[in-house]
Amino acid sequence: MTETAERRRGRSVVRVEDRLLRGARASVLAVTVAVQFGLCLPTLIQHSRRYEPLWLEIAGFVLMAGIAAGAAVCLARHGRIPPPARRVGVGLVLLAAVAAAVAAPAGNYLDVAHWYFGLVGWYGVLLLFDRPPTRLALFLGANLAVALAKAIVSGPPGPREWAAMAVSVVSVYGFQFALSLVVQVVWRVAARARETAEEEERFSTAEAVAEHVHRDHRQRYVALLGTAVPLLAGLGYGSLDPSDPDVRRRCAHEAARMRRLFAERDDVSDRLVHELRAVIEVAERSGITVQFAARGEPRELPKDVRRELIDPVSAVLATAASSTRVTVVRTPDRVRVSALGDGPGQPRLEFGSRHVEVHVLVGENRLWVEAVWRQGTPSR
Repeated sequence: MTETAERRRGRSVVRVEDRLLRGARASVLAVTVAVQFGLCLPTLIQHSRRYEPLWLEIAGFVLMAGIAAGAAVCLARHGRIPPPARRVGVGLVLLAAVAAAVAAPAGNYLDVAHWYFGLVGWYGVLLLFDRPPTRLALFLGANLAVALAKAIVSGPPGPREWAAMAVSVVSVYGFQFALSLVVQVVWRVAARARETAEEEERFSTAEAVAEHVHRDHRQRYVALLGTAVPLLAGLGYGSLDPSDPDVRRRCAHEAARMRRLFAERDDVSDRLVHELRAVIEVAERSGITVQFAARGEPRELPKDVRRELIDPVSAVLATAASSTRVTVVRTPDRVRVSALGDGPGQPRLEFGSRHVEVHVLVGENRLWVEAVWRQGTPSR
């Protein structure tokens, strides 16, 4: 089955979704790194004498930078941050915020020396990219609690400072939370695009399977149209005598062919042997004793080749009076199916073989037929 236009369009939608999410995550990472090294690093250097101890403030900064580097590696390899890495990153960012707050000068986060306050929120947006907004709200609340604890320990702020701090929280965290909501919308749109693509893929596959089954059923009907239908019509209208041995052989042969056609639909590992056994079962129900032997490893053969290999065996089984021996020999370059049966007279054998060579030998009350398929044999 060839790939349909719907399937190609579905895959295109999935690729667009992947690029969209990957680009959004990379953009948030770029903003986070730009804020840390473009705004926070100059502030840290400028107020380095105010931090006590300085090494703890630097450790918090370096720890956040390491988280950004780890996130960049995850995005480059997987296109997203795996859940275990996300959980570790959230914990380390809060730890870095605590370290930076402890070493920061006395006062509240309105002091520019408290560079960590706004930066932590960007890491929250990055790490909680595809998580519910409540997760980011809790994360921002934890960072705010750290900053407020530092402010209260340094000395209770006055009413004006509380108001200024509230305005700062709304402006900084409000913007970051709003950006997170926008990211959530992008993520939902991408998820819907993937679901739509998968649904189209399922419909396309079901349609292709239905078309294949319909074509296969039509081929089966055509295969029976030229032989089984005239035989049934002759029996129905009385132009053929059911007691005639030739008519009975034709009926047995067509019954075996129909049983083989039904067996073609079965999902088995060795289709040739399975379809041969189906034909043999029809003969055995008619009282014929069949000895069957198969040698060689199973191999995948086209349906037309299997049909042409089995049809001569079916003819011998339909002609046999009491017993038949069927043999399958498979080698790397050929497959040979032969049948030796007993039967009076010379039967009427007709084989339209395009892919196999059929050899027939008729003796006194014996009929031997061999069908050979060679690897790379062209159609005739």
